[in-house]
Amino acid sequence: MFVLNPSGAPQSVPPQVARSRASECLPGLLGYGSRMEVYPLVDERLVLRVPRRTEHQLIEEFGSSGRLALASGHQVSSYTERELNDLEAVDNYIGAFLPDTTPFADLDLNDTFRYYSLQLRIRVTQDLRICTTRLGSATSRHSLERFLRDVRDMVHHVGLLPDLAGRGNLVLDRFGMVKLIDINNFRRFVTNAEVEQALPIDDALLEPYALGQRSIHQILPADFLDDLGNPICDLSLAALQMLELRGLGRDAKQLDRDPFYEPLRNPRRRLLLALLRSDMA
Repeated sequence: MFVLNPSGAPQSVPPQVARSRASECLPGLLGYGSRMEVYPLVDERLVLRVPRRTEHQLIEEFGSSGRLALASGHQVSSYTERELNDLEAVDNYIGAFLPDTTPFADLDLNDTFRYYSLQLRIRVTQDLRICTTRLGSATSRHSLERFLRDVRDMVHHVGLLPDLAGRGNLVLDRFGMVKLIDINNFRRFVTNAEVEQALPIDDALLEPYALGQRSIHQILPADFLDDLGNPICDLSLAALQMLELRGLGRDAKQLDRDPFYEPLRNPRRRLLLALLRSDMA
């Protein structure tokens, strides 16, 4: 955090803030997740999303495709390239629910390369992760119905699911419309077939995992866990079901029969989640 001098310009700024935007940042951190930090700007219509890791750190961890390089010679990590490609893909399905976002490349105050983004600031009236009753506004219910419909289409056609598990990721704005704030964390939908293939057919072979003698992480399907070790696909799917049940007041028995939520009922998948919780204990 930093303070303003009498002239209104920042006296000091966090080292991760882009050089071209440092003078526009106001004191205080609006929010943060495992990947990003969010800072307010002098232009109160916008926020600056700042990656917590540099591109160099991401390239060391995830490598680089070698296809995406800037004119200055900086190479973008495969992680960042995937995020940009995912954002382009999901925009065709749920673009109406994403705040206007402009990614851009810049050096931070330590002259280290990062990939930032400017995003339209959303005035939040309700965090939909905390949704215990049916939405009171017809406008909000209609917006949520459209969001659920479009997410289903997106999962079916491109196999991507938004991260709905985090606080403040999915909200209602001041107009009562659904907005997805976290645009940097779309996850691949992990199918039941992948889970069943990962687990040994003979339950006796699972005993070492249940007893903690072997880590269940060794056999998890790719992308089953997010950066923080959470089963993000299953958590997001459960969040969608809860929004239908509570936010829209839909029938619980009907949702239990809905094929879209079948992964939540799959016995082998539930066994894997139980083993994962045991491994984390």
